Amino acid sequence: MPRYFFHVMDGHALIDSEGTELANMAEVRKEAVRTAGEILSKINTSELARSQPWQMTVADAAGKTVYSLRFESRDY
Repeated sequence: MPRYFFHVMDGHALIDSEGTELANMAEVRKEAVRTAGEILSKINTSELARSQPWQMTVADAAGKTVYSLRFESRDY
């Protein structure tokens, strides 16, 4: 089963060196959204508003980006 790596950039790079085995792109997308939601739910909203855009990039074992999510928070 292919291994995918879920890297997070939020002004700092959090590199996933372990990865997760997933069968297909549908599972990759589902896991990315689930994991991003879990991480974002733990972030103080005032910190998110002041930070750089938050991004999760999913790479395959060869290092090629196969999926990404990007979130940005702004006060108007």
